[in-house]
Amino acid sequence: RSARQRGRDAENHGFLMFEINLECQAMSEQRVEQQIQTLELRRRQAMVEGHMDFLESLYTRDLTYSHSDGKSDSKSSYLQGMREGVWRYRGFTSRDEQMRRAGDCVVVTGLIDMDVVIRGEPMLLNSRYISVWKAGNNGWQMIAWQSTRYTHA
Repeated sequence: RSARQRGRDAENHGFLMFEINLECQAMSEQRVEQQIQTLELRRRQAMVEGHMDFLESLYTRDLTYSHSDGKSDSKSSYLQGMREGVWRYRGFTSRDEQMRRAGDCVVVTGLIDMDVVIRGEPMLLNSRYISVWKAGNNGWQMIAWQSTRYTHA
């Protein structure tokens, strides 16, 4: 084979490896999205059922949990408030969720309706939210939550 043919073969091989790499990245991204979706569902279920040990393991040590009323909690103050019944979650419905990968983090945005009792007052909160998940030694953990109330148009 000529040098020219060998060059084309190498070029084609490189292109094929590039395509395979892109396919692997897409599969990996899909797997990460499925993991985060599963963790979000499990987190919400744990909030409804009061599974504090699971929530304790799911949130990073330096979690920032910003509520739709503008108040913010650390991991310890948020979980303490849940233990004391400040927030008693009864259900969640989410939609329009999108995920973006940024290094070792995944940013999730969407709309969520929360059926919650806050300090004894039943409420249905309609919010836009952003949650940030970080990959680490303990797997995927939530590092931040921010929600902002909105009214249905």
